[in-house]
Parts: sequence; C-alpha cells; structure tokens
Amino acid sequence: MDESFIIETAKRLIPLKSVGPLSDGPGESRKAEEICKIIKELGYNYERYDIDGRPNIIVRIGSMEKTLWIISHMDTVPEGDINLWHYDPYQATVSGDLIYGRGTEDNGQGIFTSLLLLKNLKPDRLKFNLGLAFVSDEETGSNFGIKYLIKNNIFKKDDLIIVPDAGTPDGRTIEIAEKSILWLKINSHGRQYHASMPGEAINATKELYKFVLNLESRLKEKYNKINDVFDPPYSTFEITKHGKNVDNINTIPGLDSQFLDCRILPDYDVNDVLKFIDDEIAGFKSPARISYEIIQREDAPEPTRKDSEIVRLLSDAIENPKVVGIGGGTCAAFFRENGIPAVVWSTTDVDVAHQADEFVRISNIIKDAKTIERIIYK
Repeated sequence: MDESFIIETAKRLIPLKSVGPLSDGPGESRKAEEICKIIKELGYNYERYDIDGRPNIIVRIGSMEKTLWIISHMDTVPEGDINLWHYDPYQATVSGDLIYGRGTEDNGQGIFTSLLLLKNLKPDRLKFNLGLAFVSDEETGSNFGIKYLIKNNIFKKDDLIIVPDAGTPDGRTIEIAEKSILWLKINSHGRQYHASMPGEAINATKELYKFVLNLESRLKEKYNKINDVFDPPYSTFEITKHGKNVDNINTIPGLDSQFLDCRILPDYDVNDVLKFIDDEIAGFKSPARISYEIIQREDAPEPTRKDSEIVRLLSDAIENPKVVGIGGGTCAAFFRENGIPAVVWSTTDVDVAHQADEFVRISNIIKDAKTIERIIYK
C-alpha cells in the first residue's frame, strides 16, 4: 500500500512543473494546490503562508511543546537539455523500484516521505508534535520560502529540524555544516562591431573567457585548504551558466557575461574572496572592462553541534551514523543562522539531483519514513 501511495502521489505531482520564476519557470502554485488536496484527502488540515505568489504549506499535528519538523521544498531546477533525457521529465515514469522525472529526488523524495508519514500517522503515539513544511524558492535563495517562515516565527528555538535534501545510499550520513555560497555574474564590457572589422571592436566574449578561466584557476590555487568534515573537502569554484550576448554570427559582442558558482569552506571569509576577485579585476590587462554582480551570497553559519538533540536522536535511529559537512546549500543553513539546530539527512543515490533522468528509489522513501517514525513515536 505504501508503494502504491508513493507512485500515485508522484504521478499527481511530477507533471506539475514547479521551476521558480528566477529560472524562467511558472513557480510552485499548481504543485502546492495538489499537495494541499492530498493533505485534505488524508484527513488533516494545513496552513498557507504565501508571499508574492510563492506558496508555503505548514502541517502540524500534536499539542506538545516540542515539534519535529520535516522540511521539503516544492521548487525544482529546470529540465535542461531535453535531448539528454530518456524519460519525459514531467511524467512520473516507474521502472521497478525507480521513479523517473524532474524533481523526483530533489526534492520530491522529501515531499513523498512527508506525505507517507502523514498517511501512516498514529497521533496517539507521538512523543513530539509532527511538523511538515513544504516550501518555495529553495533553489534560488529561499527568500520566499524558509527565510520567510523563520522570520514569521513558525519554528521554536528548541524544535527539531530534519531537512531531507541530501544524503548517501546507505542512509548513514548526517549533515551538520555547509559551505558558504557565492554566486557571481561576471560582466565583460567591450565594443560591438561587425565581425568583418575586428580592429574596430573590443570582443567582450573573448576578453571574458580570458579573465574567467584565469580567475577560476587563481581562486583554486589561493583557497586550497582541505577540511575532511566536508565532501568534497575543499572549496569549489566552477564556471556554469553563460549569459546571452548577440543573436547573429556576424557581430562581435560588445557585452557578455558568465556565471561563477563558488562553495567556500567556512575556514575562509567570503569578504576576503571578494577582495581577491577585485584585485584580479584591477590587475587584468585588457581593452574590455570587467565587473561583477553578486547574485547570491550565503555565509556559512555555525554548524549544528554534534551533541545536539536532533543529531543524537537521528544517530540513535540509524545504524553506524557518520556526521559530515557538504557543499550544497539547503534550508538547514537558515535555521542554523537563527540558532535552531538542524540536520540534513536522507537515503539517496548520489549524482541524481539536477541531472537528466533524475530518479528516486521507492524503497528509500519507505525506509526514511520508518527511520523518522522511530524518532517520533513513544
């Protein structure tokens, strides 16, 4: 019955594209409406906290002082190049233990686990309240999601927070720390001209490539500490999205942009990294002008203590737990910033999130729900 429930839930939710507006998507509203329907069908009530059309759903069962929260996000990244997919990204395709589709793992797994907990809930056996939060905007900063909910005092300082948004195949890894996140848009300002007259142009794209490739290399050389708590154990600086320049082949671009995704160990101050980039720009010899914009910045908060209650409870519920830090950003960081201990945990395959042919294992969802039940029940 649990397997059938998960499959049917996936078939209702995955076709509802929920890419956020900053990634040129429709947002989370349709998915949120369907989740609300499922909650009502299971016999429970919910609260909505919407901001600028971005929905957040809260379910809380119990009347005790302390709540154990499961935080999952409804938004997904775009599907990317459709030619890389063997399955329709917006259909839940079931193959044995796997369900394929965009958002099945990131963060459908958290959503399915939460709803499965609700389906099988025994309220009279709870030793903590069970709280479920389905939030928006995790992929692009959380301003319309978990940050908004924390600001509106939905959570208490002594609540217990689990964010099922990363994990390992054995389900042993408990994440208590994250790297700082810095997303930059690096701009190159040149002079646009006809491609047959390059002497009259300043090729913004050519100069941008020169600068960014050198910058990436220099950042990796400068910020090269190893911290074995994290996986990977070093800071990462990666060239990612490329901006739009010109529409036609026979024009030399006068303006171009390149995005850089930086995940920086807490050993380093983000301001120091930005000063280093400023110095690199000042020292770059080029007829083009280089500048940058900060698209997102999240300085790493203090990690969740290894001896905190939520780490202890989750460690007791799984076999041979391992406490680590990660490079990916999750909602847990915002709880830590506000003095609320939080962990990131789930049982999941690696190299699945944000990939073509994204999938989730049905057995992992069932396993994770049972682990959480060991924590919440008397």
